[in-house]
Amino acid sequence: MSHIWDGGHFAKDALRAKDGRKIEVIYQGQWNDDSGADFRNAEIKIDGQIRKGDVEVHVRSSHWRVHHHDVDPRYNNTILHVTMWDDGISLLTRKQNGQCIPTLILYDYLDSSIGKLWKTIEEGEEEPSPCRRKAETMMPEAIGEVLDRAGMDRFLHRARAFEERLEAGEGLMPSRIDQSLYEGIMEALGYSKNKEQFLELARRVPLEILTGQPPEKVQAAFFGVAGLLPSQGGKRAKFDEETEEYLSKIEMLWKSFLPQFRDGRMSGEQWEFFRIRPENFPTKRIAGMSYILSNCGGMSLLAMFLPTFVAAKHASPLQRSRKLRDMLMPRASGYWTRHYSFGGKGHKEKPFLIGRNRAADIVVNVVLPAALAHARQSQDEELQQAVMEVYAGHPELQDNKITRYVAGQIFGDGKERSSVINSAMRQQGLIYLYKCFCDVRNCRDCPLNA
Repeated sequence: MSHIWDGGHFAKDALRAKDGRKIEVIYQGQWNDDSGADFRNAEIKIDGQIRKGDVEVHVRSSHWRVHHHDVDPRYNNTILHVTMWDDGISLLTRKQNGQCIPTLILYDYLDSSIGKLWKTIEEGEEEPSPCRRKAETMMPEAIGEVLDRAGMDRFLHRARAFEERLEAGEGLMPSRIDQSLYEGIMEALGYSKNKEQFLELARRVPLEILTGQPPEKVQAAFFGVAGLLPSQGGKRAKFDEETEEYLSKIEMLWKSFLPQFRDGRMSGEQWEFFRIRPENFPTKRIAGMSYILSNCGGMSLLAMFLPTFVAAKHASPLQRSRKLRDMLMPRASGYWTRHYSFGGKGHKEKPFLIGRNRAADIVVNVVLPAALAHARQSQDEELQQAVMEVYAGHPELQDNKITRYVAGQIFGDGKERSSVINSAMRQQGLIYLYKCFCDVRNCRDCPLNA
């Protein structure tokens, strides 16, 4: 069903929803491999009114309720329910927020038999994307050059965003760049589901009161302001001896911060734990950040990274990028080496609170742009060159849904894919193309079509 919808294997000019409304598909949307509806950013005209949002695809119309989407707020952005067959009673699909959306029964509008469509999908004979058609006429080196330029554009754009925050901020330049870098790292630790929450926490708990403090004191400030301490949720449950001992210490340290943050606390309900791997729980990430800040000692956050760029010029860009990554993988001790959250059965000891892939991602997306912004502001050409060298030579990061999507659009399952996308800069180029062209469906101006 998803392939049929994505490939547009239906008569687009005659579509009618189950309740009789005319449906025009302007854009089917993009595959979503995360939680929520199957396709994101779709554009559908319903009875002459253009709507943008998600599309959920099922085999039978009753599956909306069978899969409990009617009580799941993550489906509230859905604008159309598409099914192959109708086995329901209601004409409308109801969402958790009480709104109803039309249901499109696709079986009567297919442009071929199900058997033929199945064969087309299995044999990979679907119409290639415009990117794929263009890429087939280009040498791999030429595609790589396009991605390099796009990756550099994205990098410079991110550095410029740091510069703008510095220009708009108040106070001394070193403290402004440090706070911006701190906020960027915190935001990155939140992934997609806790990104905004981590950024808010960083803004509520300024860096200047945390740098160089012992890890547990930093944790107390973070957990207390975040509203994540068990005592902040009403009557506190009884935990195991190890957790009780840890919490007693953190609660005592939190009391010293109370006068400062009495009216500046978040709610524990703001934080997402559902469908998140335990290693990525906000509690675990907060603990990880506490060790990074503690490791700064008396120096600024940026100053901790800068020697790696210039003082270690004899090292290769790869060696320098690995050293930067390792600074974001602090070794932990005590409670958080065995726990993902408060209480529960302790797991096998793990020395690192932030994994290698996440640390490398933060280097590319946060540390390097911030360092370049600082170098430009201070007119330090040597540092600028060193940062550029590390960025250009940084190895591949872990793939994400955007890089997979755009790479699939360009290469399909072609062998050139792994040989061309062989650096972080080229992956950043894929993201740049997605955000500037794929996401707004502007294929005409895409650099691949130049």
